[in-house]
Amino acid sequence: LRIRDDVLFQQISVMRTDLNRDISARLAQVERTALRTPDDVLPALVLAAAWYDDAGRESDILTRNPVPHPGFIPVEPLRVPVR
Repeated sequence: LRIRDDVLFQQISVMRTDLNRDISARLAQVERTALRTPDDVLPALVLAAAWYDDAGRESDILTRNPVPHPGFIPVEPLRVPVR
């Protein structure tokens, strides 16, 4: 494919670079996860504090798992980041 318009070429180059960065970031997230099972039904906030010593990381648990309610995380394997 030959592009003769400089502005269009620049836009496509930027889009391609952004797409590659996004795919790389998503793949990196997938690679660094593990399955963990909570000992009891607990809020995501409490699990994040216990597992990561950082309650603010509850979104890491919630975004990777189909949790019906963030206040009641079931006792089942959850995909969570390793970091």
